[in-house]
Amino acid sequence: MNSLGRYSGVLLPLFSLRSERDVGVGDFGAVPALLDYLKAAGQKMLMVLPLLPTAPGDSSPYSTRSAFGLSTLFLDLSALLDEAGDRFTSDEAEKVKAARASATVRYDLVFAVKATVTERCFKHFEAKSTGAAAFEAFCAAEREWLDEWALYAVLSEVHGRKAWWDWPQPLAQREEKAIAQAKATHARTVRFQQWLQWKAATQWQAVRAQAKAKGVWLCGDEPFIIASDSADGWCFPHLLRRDARLGVPPDDFSADGQDWGLPWFDFDAMAKDGCAWLKRRARHAAATYDVRRVDHAIGYFRQYLRDEKTPKGRFIPADEAAQRTLGEQNFKLLSEGAHILAEDLGVIPPFAKETLARLQLPGYKVMRWAREHGVYESPTGYPKVSLATTGTHDTEPLKTWWQTAAPWEREAMVKAYAQLEKFRASPPAQFTPEVQEALLRAALESSSDVCVLPWQDVFGEEERVNLPASVGEHNWSYRMRPQVESLLSDAGTKATAEWLQRLTAAAQR
Repeated sequence: MNSLGRYSGVLLPLFSLRSERDVGVGDFGAVPALLDYLKAAGQKMLMVLPLLPTAPGDSSPYSTRSAFGLSTLFLDLSALLDEAGDRFTSDEAEKVKAARASATVRYDLVFAVKATVTERCFKHFEAKSTGAAAFEAFCAAEREWLDEWALYAVLSEVHGRKAWWDWPQPLAQREEKAIAQAKATHARTVRFQQWLQWKAATQWQAVRAQAKAKGVWLCGDEPFIIASDSADGWCFPHLLRRDARLGVPPDDFSADGQDWGLPWFDFDAMAKDGCAWLKRRARHAAATYDVRRVDHAIGYFRQYLRDEKTPKGRFIPADEAAQRTLGEQNFKLLSEGAHILAEDLGVIPPFAKETLARLQLPGYKVMRWAREHGVYESPTGYPKVSLATTGTHDTEPLKTWWQTAAPWEREAMVKAYAQLEKFRASPPAQFTPEVQEALLRAALESSSDVCVLPWQDVFGEEERVNLPASVGEHNWSYRMRPQVESLLSDAGTKATAEWLQRLTAAAQR
């Protein structure tokens, strides 16, 4: 991997953006104004969570139903209505008003509005056929995945969102006659799904062009596995196998480990055709983002599976030599001609970290976790090829962590971090502006080539994005407080940008 140099960026889920024209959830139309702000703040990268398609009504960006395409949740509806010469109905306008006023994402309202508006805009497209040639060109260029995704999405709705293996067997088994009949019967709705992907791709590529012009890289998040009930699971059940469940082994945080209930990748089966599907996925991701975070990097070395024979779990491959070889092969494939950040958190054997380091793929250094036997590692000692961060989308914000940490944790961090030297006599329990600046300086001044700061840590907020191992409206619903259009005009947020720019420049990023 060719280094992009020493740089920093901000982590902010796309659904968290707030703008004047959104419908209560962040969308593609809100990104350009945020990029202006990041540029003013001296940041080189915007990191988002997965943008892949999910089920209607599912708020988790990790509940992916395809390794290809984009979630139409992020379509800029105002732009679609402008193109169609249409406007929100009174019912839609009421829902939008309520959703915009909410402190968090009201998915119940958002999904309803997105569904009715996109269907109506598609009818306008059918009537006028404006852009029909561009649409057909898109369908032809993306046919490798688009046709099957669109048919899967339609059949999922037709069968009440039952998993594909519970559809009528001729369809579940993809019998040629049944597939041909389904395509003929549902031709219009299949075309609608293709149109949705075209509009999403068009809007996203416009965002990418603006990001390039502003000098800000877009970093995507690539989930390791795809859901069992997915277009890829339906089309390639021999690659995404359902005869065991993916998870993680026991560790210091979980005595039993975690059973994710997800399918597993049969890398041996992939190798039989030269890893064609995996290569296709890597090419598609590389064409979607400038940089991408590969989630659960250890999964490309070894997978932890549970089934009836081994309910407590087992690794596949079983031996270290095979795991090392597999991981190196996979990451060479994934990173070819691309910039990769490897999420290597959790229980990671030394050989995996050694492999990533040899391939020059930055792994993670989450500051609050970078310690051994109660002694924190100084950020100035982090490997050059690594990513330093104050937190992830799964952690509580830095302010919450600092104020709820045991006194010994604060004392130990103060001892290890030069930026906190002034607090060594008596580390404050409160997350004061001085403490916040010192901690952000520690991240930015680390020896890591890459530094990523969660938006909440930059603004000293306490709202979190996700609480792992929990389900509820508190997850995946965080929204930034100001609108993106006001970030550079509001005195407070402008001052924050200037402050962050000074810290970043001082850290020589």
